[in-house]
Amino acid sequence: MLQNILVATDGSKASERGINLGLKWAKILNSKIYGISVAEIPVLGPEFVEIFPKLIETLEKKAWQAVNYLKFNAEKEKIPFETFVYSSSAPEEVILEKAKELEVNLIIIGKKASLGRVGKTIIGKSLCPVVVVPSEAVLIWNKILIATDGSVYSQIAGDFAIKLSKNLKSELIVLSVAKREENVPYAEESVKILVEKVKNEGLKVESLVVKGEPFEKILEVAKEKNVGLIVMGCYGRTGIEKFFMGSVTERVIENSHFPVLVVKKQI
Repeated sequence: MLQNILVATDGSKASERGINLGLKWAKILNSKIYGISVAEIPVLGPEFVEIFPKLIETLEKKAWQAVNYLKFNAEKEKIPFETFVYSSSAPEEVILEKAKELEVNLIIIGKKASLGRVGKTIIGKSLCPVVVVPSEAVLIWNKILIATDGSVYSQIAGDFAIKLSKNLKSELIVLSVAKREENVPYAEESVKILVEKVKNEGLKVESLVVKGEPFEKILEVAKEKNVGLIVMGCYGRTGIEKFFMGSVTERVIENSHFPVLVVKKQI
């Protein structure tokens, strides 16, 4: 289901976690994995013109070291791969353009303390699902949590999670969070629809409906159930500030110690 996987790396611990996840999935799913690192070139004034070439050389060297981690491990595991290094003042745009050119089915990025501009833009503009991997993530996927609110976006994410779970031989946990008591019947119906789809595929599934603040409860259940991945749906807009700010998805990603997979419906 994931023929081509692209991992964006800056050499950080979080990026290495992302590479490790990508390699493990690529091996299971018989995917080709691509590694990309973009040396982020700062915009400097004319007084720095003499040191500029040396700065670019240093940043590109670091970028090559970052993708070489993927190269070394892919060769060891005999996974087909290709790596790319670029220089740009807008690394997110280079990564997105390369993902489009390679027709990748999944982008994996790391998250350090917070997601940052590059990560937010990649999620906001990507044409394919994106996995955000925190530096402290444990790479297991025996349980996948799909958070649904019954929307078309959640349904699309649910369908993707079912396919992924089937390929990774994972158990699915379907969760809906009702903010108030009057929302409980709708949450129960949302879960019921998705659970029926899961059962039709012959997969093991657990269903939960809880009350409270959605992002808090999603993370709480993920911790209680010791899941390896949270899957969420979201709609895509070209303006990152319209897509991301204040959304449940953003708050889950920013506070999660688990990898979060965002599946979008483009509008």
